Amino acid sequence: MSISQDLQPIVQDIKSKKYFCFDLAQSKYLAKRLEYSIYQDSIIDTLQLRNYRWQNLTQKKDTIIIKLERKVQNLVVIQDNDESHIQELNLTIKQQQKQIKRGKLERWFFGGGLLVITGIIIAQ
Repeated sequence: MSISQDLQPIVQDIKSKKYFCFDLAQSKYLAKRLEYSIYQDSIIDTLQLRNYRWQNLTQKKDTIIIKLERKVQNLVVIQDNDESHIQELNLTIKQQQKQIKRGKLERWFFGGGLLVITGIIIAQ
């Protein structure tokens, strides 16, 4: 707070001590300046508190963003693993279907051969 240099105190001697006093207009000016500086200090304190809260909130937001990015990366890895697992299961199903078809074909051949042999045995 800066106070105008125009204010000239009135010097009074009371019991051999010097006291510096101001007239009514000067006192009003000083009171206004003090009130104004107190008001400015309260605004500064409020803004500093808001700034601190804003920085804290920004830091929390950044932390949440980082955690969510990690979670997304983990979910992508899980999805890739699931897709590879599904592909392996599809390959296994195809192989089993081939084995089943092969088994049916072998049964047809065996049944046909058995029929032919039975026919030959009956014919003799």
